[in-house]
Amino acid sequence: MEKGHRPVGEQAIDLMNISADARVLDIGCGSGWAARLMAEKTHEGHVVGIDISDEMVRLAGETSKSFPNIEFRVASAERLPFSDDEFSRAFSMESLYYYADMLGALKEIRRVLQPGGVFVTVVDLYQENRPSHQWIDQLNVPVQLLSSGQYRSLFAQAGFVNVRDQRLYDPRPLPDDYSGGSFETREDYLEYRKSGSLVVRGEGAK
Repeated sequence: MEKGHRPVGEQAIDLMNISADARVLDIGCGSGWAARLMAEKTHEGHVVGIDISDEMVRLAGETSKSFPNIEFRVASAERLPFSDDEFSRAFSMESLYYYADMLGALKEIRRVLQPGGVFVTVVDLYQENRPSHQWIDQLNVPVQLLSSGQYRSLFAQAGFVNVRDQRLYDPRPLPDDYSGGSFETREDYLEYRKSGSLVVRGEGAK
């Protein structure tokens, strides 16, 4: 996951303007690669990564032992085990569309985010990125296929302000050939890359 997502993930994390004393929540942290990137930016702060998978949390902890300002917990965004206004930044990479109650998850993220805090989410599976729809049957788990407008609407309903979206693009060269994987044809893969990743950003109301 890190290999595929890091080129865009780094760009998205840069949009968060993480300060040296920030408290950051990484939602759906997986192996912890994004949490480690953010921990490097907040030397005097703290990063908490959550994931619903015990195995991913264990792996993230094992690979992050050199970072004293990171911890990982098994938890769901639909019921966050944190106090109100606990974090100044929150990040989610390719996990939000898995939540059956996405609005409930967004409300929880808003609850634990400080006034003026920033939440950034990145999704590659979205309505306008047609080739990504091929993943739905491959994943074998329920997902929500939403448009950029639907994401903005849900953010606003959850209480976020200054909501906006943009596309970020993988800067790596496009391959001359494609030997299979997540897409049926090379043309599908090229269209997926050219569609970009959907990034939605919202702030906690002051």
